Amino acid sequence: MEVEAFIPPMFAMITLIFVAGLIMLSRRYQVVKEGFDWRYYITFEGEQPPRKSLQTDQHFSNLFEFPMLFFPTCIIAMVVDLSDLFIIGLAWLFFFSRLWHTYVSLTNNRLRYRRISFEVGAITIYVMWLYIIVQTFPWGM
Repeated sequence: MEVEAFIPPMFAMITLIFVAGLIMLSRRYQVVKEGFDWRYYITFEGEQPPRKSLQTDQHFSNLFEFPMLFFPTCIIAMVVDLSDLFIIGLAWLFFFSRLWHTYVSLTNNRLRYRRISFEVGAITIYVMWLYIIVQTFPWGM
């Protein structure tokens, strides 16, 4: 496989972040329309917004925390010219774990399923790094 095979899962992750951002904006507009004080969103001080808006805000923020490890991991794999089916499959697995995490976070928000989807993603990134290390360094020397 070519290193360009990383681009679709990376683009899918970017798209997921944008979609979550649009959902967040939509929910913010909705709660303001229902009477929530819009000034909260200027400094994030004061009475918190309704749960549905707050959990979307928190999830969107989360998409700029741990998932940001995904992009440099893919870029490093591309730089060292490591793009076989295994690591590309892991990149897709990470994306689907985040898609699942987003779905859970923005719907029923069940902690058990959020935790499992988070753990799958975290382990996937770690396995990607282990694979990069093992494939890149000549351990037998």
